[in-house]
Formats: sequence, C-alpha cells, structure tokens
Amino acid sequence: MNPQKNQGEEASPLFRDLQAEVASESAPLLQFMLRHAGLIAGVVIIFLLVLAGTGLWHWYSGGKNDEARQELARIGLTMQGPERVKALAALADKAPSDVRLSVLLALAQSALQSGDDAAAADAYAKVAKLDADGALGLTAALGEAGSLLKAGKNAEALTLLQGLEPRLPVENRSVQFRQMLAEAAVKAGQKDLAARTYQALAQEVKGLDGDYYRVRAEALAPAGGAQDNAASGKPAQDTAAQK
Repeated sequence: MNPQKNQGEEASPLFRDLQAEVASESAPLLQFMLRHAGLIAGVVIIFLLVLAGTGLWHWYSGGKNDEARQELARIGLTMQGPERVKALAALADKAPSDVRLSVLLALAQSALQSGDDAAAADAYAKVAKLDADGALGLTAALGEAGSLLKAGKNAEALTLLQGLEPRLPVENRSVQFRQMLAEAAVKAGQKDLAARTYQALAQEVKGLDGDYYRVRAEALAPAGGAQDNAASGKPAQDTAAQK
C-alpha cells in the first residue's frame, strides 16, 4: 500500500471539496467567489495599494512640511536683508500649502525691514488671497495697503482700502483704519474724500485728537465744505463714485 498514492487519491478538486463542506444554501455564494476569485483578489490588492499609498502620501507630506519649516527657521537665523528676502521668496514658491502662509508672512516682514515695499505688498496680497474669508486675510490686506502707500502706489492703496471697508464690521472700522483711508485719499489726490473722513472722525473723537482731525478736515475741504458737512451731520463717504 502506497501512502503517497492514497493521499493523492484522497485529494480532490478545490471546488468539490469545499462544496461538500458547506451547506447547500451557501453553494451559490461559493460558486460566485470561485468563479470571480481573480477579480476579488485584484480588488483586494488595489484596496491595499490605496491604503499603502495614502499612508505614504501622509508620511511624505509631513516630511515636506517639516523640511519647509526647518528651512524657514534656517533662513531666519542665518540671513539678513535682501538675501533673506530672496531666499524666502524662493521658499514661498515651493513650500507646501500648510507652510506657505507662514513663509509669506515672514517674507512680507523681512521685505518691509529691507525697504522693499513692493515685495512686501506682493507677499501680503498672496496671504490675503489664500485666507480671503479669514481674519488673517483681512489683516494681510491692511498690510498690503500700508506697503502700497510706502511704495508710492497711492491710488492702488486707496482702492484696496475702499474695498476692505464694507467687509469690516462697523465696530471694527477703527479710528486708525479710517485715518489710514483719509491719508490714502490725500496722497491719491482725493482731498474731498479725505476731508469728509476727517470731519467724521472729528465728530466722534474728543480731545486733542478730535481737534487735530477737525483742523485736517478744514485744511483739505473746499471753503466751507467740511463745516457744511458737520452742520448737516453728513458722514464721511467715498465720493469717488460720484465724480
């Protein structure tokens, strides 16, 4: 008697052995699994590859973020002036999205310190675009307007400030913001708008500051213009659309 032969005789095709061991109601499912075994295996392999790819992507992204943060720290510690501005600009172009805001803010600050107001305005504009609906975006837009004023781009700064004003809640339209708007109007040659804005500030602010705003309004307004507005209680408004 050959044991190996007996073992071979006892072995039967996979389908027959499995079918004999399962209940009759499970047979259709078994037949489906056996018939489509290749397809099922392929789907499982694809699923595993997707999981592995997702994990690798998170690992890769996290590594890239860490590299960008380390590079940002290195630039801040080892570079100064235009060299730092140039290095930060290059890093901003390739930094992952999670780090780009930090790089752009550092770039804007460094550009201001280096006297490169145009580069600062450009960096602030990119931050404002990336966070268009957030508080950081509004703050960056104000930084952009200030940089534009320093760069002598007064009309652009005034247009930007006028666009920001409706987006600010009334309680957040601070004295400083409206004074900035008035000065931008002066530099852009819109003295009537500046006078109206200063006159409104003079009506709201008491003490020496209020007196200063009143003097500014009177100096900028046509004869009697600011006083007429004060008497009528007409608030400062943008008159550019009326011209």
